Amino acid sequence: MFQLIEQQDGLSIGVFGIGGCGCNTLNSIYEQRESKQAKLFSVNTDKVVLEHTQSDDAVLIGAELTHGYGAGADPEVGLQAAQESKDQLLTLINSCDILLCATGLGGGTGTGASPYIAQLAREQNKPVIFVATLPFSSEGQFRSNVAQAGLNTLKEYANAVITLPNDQLIEVLGNDVGLFDAFKHSNQILHSLIKSLIDMLCYQGLINVDLNDFAKIMDCQGDAVLGVGKCDSEDEFTTALDSALNNPLVNQVDMSSSSGVIVQVNCKEEISLGSYNLITDTVRQQVSPNALVICGVSKIENLASNYELLIIATGASAKMVVEQHDKAADSELKKPEAVITQPQASDIFDIPAFIRNQAPPPNVN
Repeated sequence: MFQLIEQQDGLSIGVFGIGGCGCNTLNSIYEQRESKQAKLFSVNTDKVVLEHTQSDDAVLIGAELTHGYGAGADPEVGLQAAQESKDQLLTLINSCDILLCATGLGGGTGTGASPYIAQLAREQNKPVIFVATLPFSSEGQFRSNVAQAGLNTLKEYANAVITLPNDQLIEVLGNDVGLFDAFKHSNQILHSLIKSLIDMLCYQGLINVDLNDFAKIMDCQGDAVLGVGKCDSEDEFTTALDSALNNPLVNQVDMSSSSGVIVQVNCKEEISLGSYNLITDTVRQQVSPNALVICGVSKIENLASNYELLIIATGASAKMVVEQHDKAADSELKKPEAVITQPQASDIFDIPAFIRNQAPPPNVN
């Protein structure tokens, strides 16, 4: 039933780690990368972070502005640094067909540079997906306001934004989980997404989702559902679907408002027609009858599980608001040219910076 699988070597997925949090994410997935078609790019204002980030290429943005000493928790500095390094960023962006970006919001580089990078990618007609972490509530209201305002600006330019509120790490994993183990759970979401995107777009199967299909779905701006579910038997498809649609670490969105959906089934063995219909019908029932739904099926023999489901729904609206943010802060970050008042040191508890100091040094070949 399935044709021979052929990998499409021309496609390139650029994985960008922006700021301290994004660069730490690259460190966590560098060794797990299984395809040369995923290129890892680190972007930061802090030269020390870049020296300890494992990636294929790195850009020290705003070298003249910050001298490599970071953005000082000021998103305006992060924005200006990215603008200074526009040509370098465009070189990386134009080397990719799709951008998948990891960033942390609430500080300087990630909050300021991420919307600008999304804007550049959009101007180059490159589909761009962001996975953005939001700060712990214990880090203070000011940082939360800055993160929420940055998130609102990011959504104006990125095709899809997945938010990972750090507070949900505590709710899901508990207070006793190790700090580094907690962030490994968060980073694993990005790694699973990268691998599933590569499997979907780079392998030819019975029913193909090509780059044009993907770009059409990504053109539906708004909140996004991007989830991966895995199982070893067809009897477990319902559980795998629930895992893909309701990851407890990801901010939940209302799928009924989605305007575009991709359902991709990757399998080691041939899937039954009944199971395929179960998956597609379940997803269709959760979205508007007018939503564009594109389905794909590929047989990939080297999957870790017998079946893997990838759900991408765009143009949706969030079910929950993480923090009530200050309207003044929101208006200040409405466009990339915005200016945010410099926060006081006492307002900042920079988790990404703390973790980055624990990052292992890069491998030396």
